[in-house]
Amino acid sequence: MRDPQGRIRFEGERVLRTLVQPLPPGHFLRSQLASGWVADQRMVGFEWLDETTLQSPRFPFVTQPTEWCDAQLHAAARLTLDLQQEAVQAGFDLKDASAWNVLFDGCRPVFCDLLSFVPLAERKWWAMGQFARHFLFPLLASRRRGLRGHQVFAMGRDGMSASTARQLLGRSLYLSRYGSLLLGEGGRLGQAHSSVVSTADTGSPGAAVPFRTGLHAALDWMLNGVAPSASRRATAPGWSSYEQDRPHYEGDSLDTKRRVLAEWLARIAPAWVIDMGCNTGEYSRMAADTGAQVVSLDADHDSIERLYRSAPAGSRMHPLVAQLDDLAGGRGWAGTEHPGLASRLAAQFDVVMMLALIHHLSIGASIPLREVAGFARTCSRSWLIVEFIDVADAQLASLCKQRQRSPQEFTLGRQRAAFIEAGFSIEAEVELSPAPRTLALLRITTE
Repeated sequence: MRDPQGRIRFEGERVLRTLVQPLPPGHFLRSQLASGWVADQRMVGFEWLDETTLQSPRFPFVTQPTEWCDAQLHAAARLTLDLQQEAVQAGFDLKDASAWNVLFDGCRPVFCDLLSFVPLAERKWWAMGQFARHFLFPLLASRRRGLRGHQVFAMGRDGMSASTARQLLGRSLYLSRYGSLLLGEGGRLGQAHSSVVSTADTGSPGAAVPFRTGLHAALDWMLNGVAPSASRRATAPGWSSYEQDRPHYEGDSLDTKRRVLAEWLARIAPAWVIDMGCNTGEYSRMAADTGAQVVSLDADHDSIERLYRSAPAGSRMHPLVAQLDDLAGGRGWAGTEHPGLASRLAAQFDVVMMLALIHHLSIGASIPLREVAGFARTCSRSWLIVEFIDVADAQLASLCKQRQRSPQEFTLGRQRAAFIEAGFSIEAEVELSPAPRTLALLRITTE
């Protein structure tokens, strides 16, 4: 929408780009480099419908920087910088270095802004400031202050400014490898540091390539310095160790849960599944093993990061960080440029999985049971697999005590009734004895 060279619109499963005027013969999109990136699945595919119309496949599910773990943001940064390095060597330049120009096809980052490349004309890389705001500063803030990248983008679409980075990260940053990025005001990042950006506003294209090679090396060094640490995340407190510590599943309860879930998923054979409150993705992987595309959603950043790191690039899983009781709305111009998560989840899934979740929403977050059930209904096209928690469960009792609620508000009968009222029928139930929990398979009965 923001590119003056063309407009974009969606028609069914395809994305159409209408250009203001035909592209010249030597344009980047007509180059072997562009064809190679498409073949390598590093850039979205495209075909020409006519001289001013490009067609690309539409990704069936899109995550946004507001929903990425730090490892995803770093992978998007790495892709952006790698493409820029290769483009410069071929005589092209990336005019935008925005995190919003990267999509994830499962766990693989893919560049999507086909009109971002222009002929290389000067030494200065004008998009370097954006690269710092969208990638380097947010990742540095996460590493040094614990402010995650997705939280930075939730506060502002354009990432983190140099002035905010100075205030947040302190004067010691000037002595680090990132100090040159903090010099100057008004977005003219690092222009006083000749090893990073030329002080000359223009330069011949011939002189640009060797200069850019040095610039890219400096940015590569900076990007390596903010790579999320897998070992640090693995020892962080929180929900990321949940799979190894589940005392509320006694005896054979967990084995029964896994067996029944696998049987139901195999019988339904869904194309799309969402695992709400997925933790580190144990059940998401089970769903993916059936051939389904799986959206794995959790509010805990480190859990999603572990899931993302463990999944191969071609994985069918789509991990994202999101708080179910506080889903973000639309972003960008008029709130419609980047659709909110609730609208992207609506009627998207053959199976919705809410495993060991509804008590956290209905008690922990004080969302009425009927609202929890209604939200599941808006996301599902057919099926729901939900875990009901009996009032005898220690987790439910603990949450009720913390929130000063009566366990009798959340009996099995009331849980079942909420989902039936939302338009589901109960197809099957299996008790996870000796744990006071029940796994239930529900199906939509009303439109």
